Amino acid sequence: DSEDPAGSPQSGGSPGAARGGLGRKILGVSLALAGGTLCGVNNVPPSLYTLSHPELSPFAAVFSQCLGVWLVSSWIYLIYSSFARLAKWPVPHSAIRPAYISGCIWAVGFSCMLAGISDLGYSVGYTLDAVGPVVVSSLISIFVYKEITGSKQLALFALSFACQITGVVLIAVFGKA
Repeated sequence: DSEDPAGSPQSGGSPGAARGGLGRKILGVSLALAGGTLCGVNNVPPSLYTLSHPELSPFAAVFSQCLGVWLVSSWIYLIYSSFARLAKWPVPHSAIRPAYISGCIWAVGFSCMLAGISDLGYSVGYTLDAVGPVVVSSLISIFVYKEITGSKQLALFALSFACQITGVVLIAVFGKA
């Protein structure tokens, strides 16, 4: 009788395992909220700097932002790998290459976002830069990975997608450039 990773009682896990599963869920939700909050405010300082210094290139803040992300990420990995070595856990060094490549892709997207904000204005540019990637990743999750299935779930997604598109169109039409 195998136990699922969350240790739910339905899978034959002990009540103690279920509490561990609840703790892991709370930790996961907390980390997701912290990550979302930090991601949401991550681009505000360089965007405001770019808008308050129109004489500079919109890419003036890219280097400092990317350097900060790289330094903090490297520091976190160093701390984790040091702790893992002391605890005799395996350290997955192969995870660095894909993370580095995705960071390079993020830097290109970040540069394009700052250019868009400087050309379109903050209200229109940031809205398009925030919602555009969500729309693309949502469509990929539906059509490529088939993560959302069932008519009810697809209808709810279509409704939320329509609300997002309506909001973006309204901001693009009536927002200040």
